[in-house]
Amino acid sequence: MKVLLRLLCVITLLIPSLEADKCEEHEEKITLVSPAHEIDARSCPLITSVHKEPITWYKNDSTTPVSTERESRIHQHKDKLWFVPAEVEDSGAYYCSVRNSTYCLKIKIVAEFVKHEPNLCYNERTVFTQRLLTAGDGQLVCPYLDFLKDENNELPQVHWYKDCKPLLLDNVNFAGVTNKLIITNVNTAHGGHYMCHASYTHLGKQYRVTRAIKLITLEKSRNTKPEIVSPANETMEVVLGSWLQLICNVTGRISNYVYWKWNGSMISTYTPVLEEDFIIVENPLNRRRSTVLARLNISAVESKFFLHPFTCLAKNTEGISTAYIQLIHPGKQESFI
Repeated sequence: MKVLLRLLCVITLLIPSLEADKCEEHEEKITLVSPAHEIDARSCPLITSVHKEPITWYKNDSTTPVSTERESRIHQHKDKLWFVPAEVEDSGAYYCSVRNSTYCLKIKIVAEFVKHEPNLCYNERTVFTQRLLTAGDGQLVCPYLDFLKDENNELPQVHWYKDCKPLLLDNVNFAGVTNKLIITNVNTAHGGHYMCHASYTHLGKQYRVTRAIKLITLEKSRNTKPEIVSPANETMEVVLGSWLQLICNVTGRISNYVYWKWNGSMISTYTPVLEEDFIIVENPLNRRRSTVLARLNISAVESKFFLHPFTCLAKNTEGISTAYIQLIHPGKQESFI
């Protein structure tokens, strides 16, 4: 009888462990292609505010975690996966996971690292496309640099190139502000390939970071209503319960009134789950034009948020512009009219 009781106790203790071993798996839909021979860091798509357990990284679904030794070329530091530097052979699948005694969740991401094309300072597969309206000022953003921020939350100096040649930042035609390139009076001649360069020091050694941007210029409409750069009446895949930030980007006068609505109501109706904040990015070349960012922070995506789109509204004395984002479940092709 005692032996039977002991066996039951052991089985009872093993049940949570067995449940945790059944890891729920998701896959990141976007494969980020980056230049080889540069330092790189990847973030885990898991929301740390929801999953309090530490994140662990694995390569190719191995049972052995990635090293946490900072001297290792590929290692985990805090929640990020670092490549110091990345090499072509590092391309492949990586998994980040969280687990406790009752559950296990892991997400697969695919990283790809490529060499520059012959006679070019970039590879076309690493290019980010950005669009600017003509007949006004605009800005390019050097993307995916947050991992380079120092202890003061500041980015390193960014150098800009066009068609692989240094770009003169004369504060008349071009100006550099943190990770942004301000372009005065955008015209079709500004189209082309831009490169932004930065450097990062790891254990006393400097490594470069480059991003390639293809600028496409768009003819500016005569309409003087506010111009919503993004969103663009689109859908976004999100996981139920996750944290999410939606950004409405309006370029124009500082007097533009920009705000979000959901299901016909102001966001203040749904606090504290939904919170708005606003950022104004002044243009140092023309202070009469600015970028207004209305950020909508969703602390946890609820099922009702899939029923109606989130709509951004931008007003001025000439009229009102609107654009929406419809949240959809991962892997589902839902339509919104």
